[in-house]
Amino acid sequence: MITKEGIVRTADGDEWTFNLSLPESLQEAEEVYGADGALYLLTSGLIVKQQNVAREMFRNGKTREEVDQAVASYRPGGGARVSAKAQALKLITDKADMLKENPDLMAQVQDAFVAGKFKDVVELLS
Repeated sequence: MITKEGIVRTADGDEWTFNLSLPESLQEAEEVYGADGALYLLTSGLIVKQQNVAREMFRNGKTREEVDQAVASYRPGGGARVSAKAQALKLITDKADMLKENPDLMAQVQDAFVAGKFKDVVELLS
């Protein structure tokens, strides 16, 4: 098992760190959690990833058919999901005129983008 630092945050902005114990291989996961436990963990993690793909696509106005196709083709690192940074840049480009007319929003978007908070940019411009 390897140990990594985990972080949990609340909606109120509270943040805590803790140690995560993670298997280094599928074989180790099966040894530690059993075959059924390892499959359960893989499946539950995959559900969360596929939900994230669907959530972002629905937020961007995609159809159910487009979402179903993207979810079915999801592969880790495979690019089925557009990165938050790419989404943020597209929204900034698409809404440039609106941003010019709203200096307060422009400042918020710039601050979030510079800080690497691309999901915040997407939320501000969606």
